[in-house]
Amino acid sequence: MNRLDRLTSILIQLQSKRLVTATEIAKRFEVTNRTIYRDIRTLRLAGVPIGEEEGKGYFLVDDYKLPPVMFTMEEARALITTSKILDYHTEDSVKQNYESALLKIKAVLSTKDKDKLEFLNSRIGFQEPWAPTSLYLDRIQHSIAESLKLKIKYQARDQEEVTERIIQPYAVYFSGAVWSTIAFCELRQEVREFRLDRIKEFELQQTHFETDKTFRLEHYLKKRSKRLFPNP
Repeated sequence: MNRLDRLTSILIQLQSKRLVTATEIAKRFEVTNRTIYRDIRTLRLAGVPIGEEEGKGYFLVDDYKLPPVMFTMEEARALITTSKILDYHTEDSVKQNYESALLKIKAVLSTKDKDKLEFLNSRIGFQEPWAPTSLYLDRIQHSIAESLKLKIKYQARDQEEVTERIIQPYAVYFSGAVWSTIAFCELRQEVREFRLDRIKEFELQQTHFETDKTFRLEHYLKKRSKRLFPNP
């Protein structure tokens, strides 16, 4: 990648989240932190308003927007392939939102590239597995981001009884077949897992909960894996 392309990509990365560290950027482009410091200085000299929180990272000041982003065919092909995977391996609300975003991406391609992408789309397939579905993932993601409690009616495995619970969702993960949320259950007073396909009713509450800052999803999943498969 030449330097001009890297500078443009750095701007896009800065716009993607509130704070981005030099180490994150350097790792992405496989260059040194020193190179990124020079790139940031170049962008500032060009008039891009890049701020910095010492020890935390760089950010673009509020209201600064990049021109419309153009996508390469390599990026577009990757997105088309991902859409096929989502068709068979994820939850319905995510598929709908991804498809909406993909239409916006296709809109900026040339007519020639659109035709190529449509042809490729017809030549990518996946063997459809059986998997239960739900419509709650997007709303659970919203409750995680906003720290809002949820009231659910849940049917546990191999049980006919449906219980009503108030939960504080920490995270969601995909096991390869179903989506689950990891949440503090106020009924059981402990952290539990809830499969989304077993949630029978769902109501977003207007009550906020205190986010557990110590929770780390990667640590939780490692412990879960060791518990399920103690002798790898």
